[in-house]
Amino acid sequence: MFGQKLLELRKKRNLTHEDLAKYLNITRQAYSFYESGKHEMNFESLRRIAGFYNVTTDYLLGLSEITNAPFDDEELNLIDRYRLLDSRGKNAVKATINAESLYTAKKSPQ
Repeated sequence: MFGQKLLELRKKRNLTHEDLAKYLNITRQAYSFYESGKHEMNFESLRRIAGFYNVTTDYLLGLSEITNAPFDDEELNLIDRYRLLDSRGKNAVKATINAESLYTAKKSPQ
């Protein structure tokens, strides 16, 4: 099922094994093995391919039919980095987001 989902997503975008292999920094043959079910994808590659296609890992693994991922790779990276901050850093991020939200709200036509 996993390999079939990879194949369907790749074909929808008219991509080659080589395209995905370059993105994942693996060989074309290794990517081909993922699609054929000969090898299992490691967690980091699974996360990256889900972000690339903007689908959930649960969708790829056949655990859900919900396709859209709630976050892209950049957002996940920001969340990971936020979690490493101490309370002062987290408060600074929150203050910045609040200030930018107010600024954006004032700029948008009503």
